[in-house]
Amino acid sequence: MFLISNLKLHMFPATRGLAIVDDNNAPCINAQQYIMAGSVDLDKLYTMLTKLDTDMNKRFDGLSRQLNDVQDEIKTIKHDVAELESGLKYTDEEVTELKDNTVPNLKKELMEKIEELQKSRLESELYSKKANLLFFNVPEVTDDEDTEDVLRDVLSKTKIPNYQGIMFVNVHRLPTKATTNQSKPIIAKFVRMRDRDLVLDTITKSDVHMKGKKIIAVPHLPVSMQMERKRLMPIRKQLKAEGKNAKIRVSGTKVLIYVNNAVWNEK
Repeated sequence: MFLISNLKLHMFPATRGLAIVDDNNAPCINAQQYIMAGSVDLDKLYTMLTKLDTDMNKRFDGLSRQLNDVQDEIKTIKHDVAELESGLKYTDEEVTELKDNTVPNLKKELMEKIEELQKSRLESELYSKKANLLFFNVPEVTDDEDTEDVLRDVLSKTKIPNYQGIMFVNVHRLPTKATTNQSKPIIAKFVRMRDRDLVLDTITKSDVHMKGKKIIAVPHLPVSMQMERKRLMPIRKQLKAEGKNAKIRVSGTKVLIYVNNAVWNEK
């Protein structure tokens, strides 16, 4: 507010209007009479009004700048929100890609790698056992028997010529739990693969019995392949009962049933 002689120039914020008031801020009804009567210094009033106008312009300029700043901040916030939404969309796309493609592909690659490692392990184990044969139903002579002599006695009952010339790396009983009516199997490692193959082929085709049980010779397989062979035995037996020429053979790291020299597909 501004003092004009003994009156004041007052601006009412609610109405943004000007009025001449007395000391109690009460509008002076006869203000115009004061001005007309020359009781007011017009130059001083002009100066005050000019200053008031300048102050008002400054205030409006300040408000305008604040409004512009708020608008700029809103634009910045909108831009940040747009970038965030874009980033979230990209993240969603990445998650979808991981879920639909990357993870399944990694799982598939992992399973293939596991299968490859298992196959490699089986191949290594097969190679280390390839010169071995397992013999079943060979009666145990004594606790301190010479297992190689016992095996040669079995070979003597076959049609293998010069069986005495067959050489072994070692021959022994497997330390398994056997029932009272079942002897422990014999494992023999041959020096020459041709001797090993000859013995396997001969005993498989022959009908050698000892104490009422047929002597059986099979390749020494890894445990997993032995279990698969054991699983296939009843199936082979059923196929033979149906009059089919079914045999169990090892092909690579797989144990398969062959019927008439063709792989039998288990249904």
